[in-house]
Amino acid sequence: MNVGIYCDSGINGGHEEMLKRFMLALISSGNVDTLHILVPRSNAALYRYVSDLSRQHPKVRTVGLAYTAESIRGDLFALLGAIRSTAATLRTLNLSKLLIAQGTIASGLAGLLGARYARVPTLSYLPLVDEAPEHAGVTDKIKWLVKRVLYRMPDEFVTLNEHLRGQLRALAPQARTMILENYVDDRFSRSMLTKPAARAALGLPDDGTTIIAHIGRINFKQKRQDFLMEAIERHADAFKHTVVLIVGEGPDAARLAEMVDASPVLSACVRIVGPKHDVLPYIVASDTLVLPSAFEGVPLVMIEAVLAERPIVVSRISGLDSYLPNALLFRPGDHEAFVERIFAARDVPITALANSFRRRFSREAFDAQAQNVMLPAMPCRGAFDPASPQHSDVPG
Repeated sequence: MNVGIYCDSGINGGHEEMLKRFMLALISSGNVDTLHILVPRSNAALYRYVSDLSRQHPKVRTVGLAYTAESIRGDLFALLGAIRSTAATLRTLNLSKLLIAQGTIASGLAGLLGARYARVPTLSYLPLVDEAPEHAGVTDKIKWLVKRVLYRMPDEFVTLNEHLRGQLRALAPQARTMILENYVDDRFSRSMLTKPAARAALGLPDDGTTIIAHIGRINFKQKRQDFLMEAIERHADAFKHTVVLIVGEGPDAARLAEMVDASPVLSACVRIVGPKHDVLPYIVASDTLVLPSAFEGVPLVMIEAVLAERPIVVSRISGLDSYLPNALLFRPGDHEAFVERIFAARDVPITALANSFRRRFSREAFDAQAQNVMLPAMPCRGAFDPASPQHSDVPG
């Protein structure tokens, strides 16, 4: 097979990290003869990674894009130009299938529409599925109608779990839908790093102080670091002997810093440590991790935390209740329940869950699923699920 991967993202987040792992799985597949990877030249880290792959593996070809999704957003003429140039490139590649990395259905549009224009079969790698807006105004209703049309464009979808696949089947009933669960490096479950050693290395107290960590892109709309700050301020007494670590970077980093600086309560316990290439020491050093997100796919940090046998308290959203027990879930927007779960999490048994995650999110399982989703579709669309994961005993 002569296949392609398209990603026009200008950032390097969890979805891009999983895409890199997808690339490695396809490189090792005997069914893939040539792998063309289209990425923006201006996304230096991603472009460098793909270029290195092409030097190491003869079957990999790097195709540089002159734009990112962010650079053409809101510019109709730029989008049309990107669609035309992408379609022209795709016609020269003679692909059997193009995998398009779409964080949501409204991202990666130049690739999706360019592939349709060039008549190349498409597989959308889509971790986030939109829901119909409630009590929407005219503008939001129009946007939703446009998205409904976009959901009908890919020939196939690959997403992260049954919850998201169910949403896709409702929106695009004629498309084949498949599941590809994330995998996490097993060093998170095999590390010999101890909590005292991790705290010493990071300069954190090891005197009975509770360490809580939020690891992820600083984006209030999705990751809700602002909600975490509100919870701390509302329950200042509960956080008196606590250090809260904010690990990451993003568009709301400056706003978060201003919030912390302006509040004596937050300044006393919150430490903004910035982005870190290796988050393992921060996970091991923590008593509890938190992820009060408004929406998610399947966050890598959730899997990493459980593999390291650290509890993580998350919002009950996007089907995440199929991964974690009730004691680690709270209703979105409920500050009281959130804080209660945080300080009770250390008593939640997690060893059995970690053992289940080690089987479910192994590289071997991921590679097998990733290679299967690129196989040609069966004649009856929507009925064949070669990448469905095996039943897991992860508690709900």
